[in-house]
Amino acid sequence: MYEFILFTHMIGAATWIGGSMLLFALGITLRDKEAQKVVYFYIGPIYGYFESVVLALLLTSGSYLYYVNGFHSNPELFTYELGFLMHVKIALVGVITIATVAHMIVSLKANGRDKTFKEKIIARGTSMLIFLLNFVILWFAMQIREILL
Repeated sequence: MYEFILFTHMIGAATWIGGSMLLFALGITLRDKEAQKVVYFYIGPIYGYFESVVLALLLTSGSYLYYVNGFHSNPELFTYELGFLMHVKIALVGVITIATVAHMIVSLKANGRDKTFKEKIIARGTSMLIFLLNFVILWFAMQIREILL
């Protein structure tokens, strides 16, 4: 069971990061603003709902792995490298989750119309934050996995 949940978590992470990279690349490479609007109009909501499911999967499988590895019951882990890495990763996952929710609210609300200046700042800022944090969280996950092996 543990291996299946870990595999599910890894597939979810790959899906999450891959989708983020695709949309980020589209945002940079599509110079035609009208084409960008059309692409995001159709892909945005589908991607948003799909990634919501993936995020729920990641949070659920991550919580299970956290519990199974005993992080919930051993406060001494805070003093060790593994516990430190795990808890920083969890904090970053919290930040990325909040950024994702904010991004989805603004993007879905403005889908099909021009965003206000404030909406553009929030959408672009959260998008960049999510994109960058993906790689930071991945680095932490790799360090954690190395210690658990």
